[in-house]
Amino acid sequence: MSRPMSIEKVNEYGRNAVRISIEGRAVLLEAGDLDAVIEHLSALRATMRPEVPKAPLRAHQYIIEVDPCWHTEHHPLHDGAVLFLRHSGLGWAGFALPPESLARLHHALTKQLEASLEVHGMLN
Repeated sequence: MSRPMSIEKVNEYGRNAVRISIEGRAVLLEAGDLDAVIEHLSALRATMRPEVPKAPLRAHQYIIEVDPCWHTEHHPLHDGAVLFLRHSGLGWAGFALPPESLARLHHALTKQLEASLEVHGMLN
């Protein structure tokens, strides 16, 4: 039984690309094209049901980016901040956080940092 779709990384003529094959037809996408497809698919996915779960699923094995690049700036239209996180495969994602969410995130991260410091014996 053949699979109707396959996706594989290839090195075509010395250039990295991704080959997407669907029912015998294939297309090669270089990095810029692939970025555009990922962005377009994520915008489409955001409009579909069922929606993405509100909390991470314990049974799912997520791709974890270790020590990602991040950037924050003031939201131009609202109070709060915009937080950008960079994933090496998915690119930059921006999240507008109102003050209440910033306070909850600050509290949650502070608890994680304190727990980490306690485990490593760094707190007085």
